[in-house]
Amino acid sequence: MRCWAVMLVVAGAAGLAQSSDPAVLDRCQAIFQTLRPQFAYAERAAPQRFLVRVVLGSDDFPVSRITVNIDLTPVPLGLEEIAVVVLERPVQDAVRLRNQLARRFANVLQNINLGNWYVVEPRGYRCFLTFQGRVVGVLVLGRNLEPLSDPRWLAAYQRSPVRFPAEEPTVR
Repeated sequence: MRCWAVMLVVAGAAGLAQSSDPAVLDRCQAIFQTLRPQFAYAERAAPQRFLVRVVLGSDDFPVSRITVNIDLTPVPLGLEEIAVVVLERPVQDAVRLRNQLARRFANVLQNINLGNWYVVEPRGYRCFLTFQGRVVGVLVLGRNLEPLSDPRWLAAYQRSPVRFPAEEPTVR
């Protein structure tokens, strides 16, 4: 009985996520194609545990954030607690992490795709970035189909002891 209830909830949620306006997915696709890594930072998750966040954007406008493992593979949303511990010794590991980010930063998006669905929410729409079939990030559009940014990402970057690039990026 419980299995049927779960299946009904999943089917209902999938039905809500399917909308009939192709303009939303077209706009998400257009934005997705222009996304590039803008900056990255380590965010403290526990006293000796940091998560690496990569902020994606277009034209100096950050529009999505993903969490990555130490090998820069995206972590599915909601599973960040099982991400590989990035920094065990923050001061010593920071240099190693910065070097790795510098070498591999441009390849972060290589295997990320845009999901073929979106969800309507009160302020607009949510499109989903996927990696190996799992949602790893969200692209939020306003009702006017323009991307929305979260100013908390830049604030977290500014507070972070480990960030790339080392100098603050220009964000509009």
